[in-house]
Amino acid sequence: MHYETRTLASGLRIILLREPSSVAYLGLAIGVGARHESRLGYGLAHSIEHMLFKGTRLRSSTHIIERLESVGAELNAYTTKEETMLYAVLPKRFVHRALHVLFDVVQGSVFPEEEWRKEQEVIIDEIHSYEDSPSELIFDEFEDQVFRGHPLGHAILGTEASVNRIEAKRQRAFFHTHYRPECMVLFAQGDLCLEELASFAEARMTTFGQPDLTLQRIEQERCSLGFAPPMRRVRRRDTSQSHVLLGRTAYSLFDKRRLGLSLLANILGGSGMNARLNMELRERRGLVYHVECNYTPYSDTGLFAVYFGSSHESEREATELVLMELERMRRTPLTDQELKAALTQLRGQLIIASDNREQTFLTMGKTFLHHNVCDTPEELEKRLTELTPEMLHEVAYELFDTETFHQLIYR
Repeated sequence: MHYETRTLASGLRIILLREPSSVAYLGLAIGVGARHESRLGYGLAHSIEHMLFKGTRLRSSTHIIERLESVGAELNAYTTKEETMLYAVLPKRFVHRALHVLFDVVQGSVFPEEEWRKEQEVIIDEIHSYEDSPSELIFDEFEDQVFRGHPLGHAILGTEASVNRIEAKRQRAFFHTHYRPECMVLFAQGDLCLEELASFAEARMTTFGQPDLTLQRIEQERCSLGFAPPMRRVRRRDTSQSHVLLGRTAYSLFDKRRLGLSLLANILGGSGMNARLNMELRERRGLVYHVECNYTPYSDTGLFAVYFGSSHESEREATELVLMELERMRRTPLTDQELKAALTQLRGQLIIASDNREQTFLTMGKTFLHHNVCDTPEELEKRLTELTPEMLHEVAYELFDTETFHQLIYR
């Protein structure tokens, strides 16, 4: 696997994973997300993602949809805390058509008032759907608890009140400030030519207007491990089972220890049924149906968390067992044999994941946006072989101190 890259005079970066295929993947990654919003504008970045499809200076919303969908292509977008991703999957022969649409929506979107009034209701319905799903809502509220007072600490969708406060003129100002070529990556996968992509993008960059200086880019506050004091909160939500999240701040995207933490999270509560927490809580004791361990890195911090759902009666015992397992990993280093087995499992999972071309493509775009580099499988394998039981023990000892953990419980 070999990546081709280019940086244009405009500041736009391009990365291409060239491979033989009749299907092409094209995307634009923009370095703006929920953390760049002001306190009064929660949900603004996500609202813009919705409105990118609602009309440009050249195309109506119907034209945007029909232009790609009519040839079997799929046009998608999503917003996270730190990036907005816009991408298309399409037959290779329609690449030029997709490039025109993608660049048009990130340069010429006009945010019509009447379309925004309709889309507000759609987003509010989306917010309500999350509120009806405690197993999803708890993750948003947990980040708000751990990162309270920080731009990372609010839901990407915003709230009903904050969405109702958003005006189309505010969207335009935010859009013109953040949707800049120096903040974007054009990422592509398929039987494509880097020179052709660069030539097209270079010609299109001249149509970018000047940034709106009335809305300055919000400076990202720097985070540090343990910056939020631990807290235990119980929310009464009249749920049929208890939902529990435990965790704390962790390593950033740029911390060399992040790979070690990813491996430990996989050992504890990864997708394999042989994960330690699944074996202990479900297989041996039957206390939970589902338990998982997650590590989410951001540009200057991260979040490590364990989630499970159990009966109200089993909640306390399950929580105690999770804490005990974390403490056991913190106190007892992995043996060489355990590390070897964990690496074998992770390598297999990565091979299977790489067979999902769309996910590989999106990971490439996000990684290049933040790191300006994308690890090849060979480079990742080299970093995995450098992990030792001692290195992993240092990570576990620092992060799995349960006295530093936040807890959020829905019951």
